[in-house]
Amino acid sequence: MTELLKKYLVIKWWIPLLFFGISFIFFITGIILPNTDFGFNLFAFSFLILLISSIWQIIKGKKKTGFALLSIAITPILALGSMVYLFAGTMNKPDGELALDRIEPLIKEKTDLIIPKGFEVLKNLIEHTEGAFDSDYSIGLIIEYKESDEQNIVEQILKSAEMESDKGSWKKYESGFDFEYNYNEINRAELFYFKVDTLNNKMELNLSHL
Repeated sequence: MTELLKKYLVIKWWIPLLFFGISFIFFITGIILPNTDFGFNLFAFSFLILLISSIWQIIKGKKKTGFALLSIAITPILALGSMVYLFAGTMNKPDGELALDRIEPLIKEKTDLIIPKGFEVLKNLIEHTEGAFDSDYSIGLIIEYKESDEQNIVEQILKSAEMESDKGSWKKYESGFDFEYNYNEINRAELFYFKVDTLNNKMELNLSHL
């Protein structure tokens, strides 16, 4: 029995190769005994046989055949590993909310605006970008500041509007101010929209991390 297996599963290299190809198809499609581990176990066994056959060919001096079989055996494993990695990336979603101690630093980082403490968070949402294969996400944030803090906020904006900045510039509108970012190296990875609504004492940030 051992000699028979050795002859047909090791020495005749095309048989392990054929077995490996068929088991790979069964594993991917799941056409035999679906919802079980049969396809995976069969594929794992065929991989082991093909690996042994490739090593046997190399030992017997048939290095080209051996290394070719070894390459064929490894290729789908690497492909499956890449798929698992990408899938894991899509599942690695950021937290559902931006930490409160990150709100002030984030706004300052993007606009140089220092927001007064004591604000109220009306909306705080982090969502994974649909269809993305990595950790792309978007932030939706709305906060309400105190009426007594508006003068400080407006003074900062007007002062900043007089100065040149690589981050962007402030634009005055009837309802308040918009910060229009510069599309450069600083902002390219995180495009955002920031608005200060002085009529309703609100700030809104929408950011997309690419």
